[in-house]
Amino acid sequence: MNMKQEIIKRYLNGESQRSISKATKVARNTIKKYIAKFEESKQQDIRQLPIPEDIMSAPTYKPRISKKRVLTEEIQAKLQQFIAENEWKKQHYMAKQQMKMIDMYEALRDEGYNIGYTTVRNYVNEETEKKREVFIRKYCEPGAEVEFDWGEVKLEIDGKIGSYSLAVFTLPYSNYRFARLYESETQICVLDVHAKLIEHLDFIPAVFTYDNMRTVVKSFIGNAKTITDPMIQISNYYQFRIRLCEARKGNEKGHVERSVEFIRRKAFSSIYKFENITEANQHLITVLQTLNQRLHHEYKEKHIDLLKKEKKTVKKNTIHPFDAAELVECRVDKYSTIVIKQNHYSVPEGHVGKYIRAKVGAEHIRIFIDGEFVAAHPRNWGIHQWEMDIYHYLKTFEKKKGALNQSQCMKQAPTHIKNIYQQYYIGKEKDFLELLHFIKEKDNLEEVLKAIEQLKQVRFDYISTERIQFICEQSDGSPMIEENDDIAKQAESNLRAYQDLFYTTEGVV
Repeated sequence: MNMKQEIIKRYLNGESQRSISKATKVARNTIKKYIAKFEESKQQDIRQLPIPEDIMSAPTYKPRISKKRVLTEEIQAKLQQFIAENEWKKQHYMAKQQMKMIDMYEALRDEGYNIGYTTVRNYVNEETEKKREVFIRKYCEPGAEVEFDWGEVKLEIDGKIGSYSLAVFTLPYSNYRFARLYESETQICVLDVHAKLIEHLDFIPAVFTYDNMRTVVKSFIGNAKTITDPMIQISNYYQFRIRLCEARKGNEKGHVERSVEFIRRKAFSSIYKFENITEANQHLITVLQTLNQRLHHEYKEKHIDLLKKEKKTVKKNTIHPFDAAELVECRVDKYSTIVIKQNHYSVPEGHVGKYIRAKVGAEHIRIFIDGEFVAAHPRNWGIHQWEMDIYHYLKTFEKKKGALNQSQCMKQAPTHIKNIYQQYYIGKEKDFLELLHFIKEKDNLEEVLKAIEQLKQVRFDYISTERIQFICEQSDGSPMIEENDDIAKQAESNLRAYQDLFYTTEGVV
């Protein structure tokens, strides 16, 4: 209980002002003032006044306001000029060249003014706070909008550290997140991730929101913005509208801005080493499945369940995925390859010098000759790289068998093919090419590997193309028999056939 409260309490108990003064050691004039204010407060309703009931509070004293001796009007004018210049720079795309408070302080010191940094900081904070922006809370309709943005991720892929692009979508209503990794942020990658999103959601949000990225906005003329032709094509195909944020207003798509940092941290803060980008993407998908099972902070439902509600509110249109690929015409060079973005991709032999067409996508390159699909390669985002398929050169290797071991094709061949050659066919290139013809025709690499394992159990040096073909053909023609006796009889018959084959003379073989 403070002194004022004690005085009022004694007064209400019937004590005189003289006895109160004697007991509390407070001057009678002060006691008289406290009592007068108390009686006055009871005669008016102060609930509508902008002051609290302070009759019973301890007395307060106004702080002494002295004239500012250092922060003169001249210095204030200069600081106001610095603040105005910063505002001008924001409006003219020079936001990164604004003066910080330490720069303003140093500029004043260089001009000979004796002022402290704290004084400058307090004044600038007070002035800029007056102009602080007011934000409007956004209401999110189910299925009405999805936001898109790019982020950068550092990963170690195949032992090499590099920068990769993280494409992120977020639905504002459910806060459901979708993301994929790419090696570039080109137009093809933007179209590809849009097609993947819509195929994943199985519905099309009404509005797609972007910032002013070059793959979406082609040009600025004043406040007018021109959308790129590929984005117009995909928006017309899927029938969604495009909304662009104002310049330097990332808060207009705040859900995805936060999601980029959130996904990058949750997915790749502890695990960042992968064999290839496909493995990294699979890890990302697994993490997103876990994140989307969490509860929404406002609705207290899982993000995946809220997404299902969004799907129900949107009219579903059955539509095939957008073909996010660029059609280019290329000429086959002397190596039977085409060059796309300084990288070589092999073409089936026999077309050197011809012009053919290729569909260039974000992940694959598909090759067409006379309108017929003939080959596909993974997209290589490096420079001066070669993507070679050994099956494209089998007839050429029949004439140049000595080039097989040192060729780029053999270097990039599947691991199993290289192992078969290194272990069993060095010096037997003709038989090896016959085996490759057999694998290409039958598409039975797994069966060939099983046949080799069977032959190794008999004798290691009995492995040959003829015997591998024989075992594979026997496996293809053997009927499926359920009874144990029949299986045993079939196995005995196969063993006798193997024995007859293995123990023939070398001349017959």
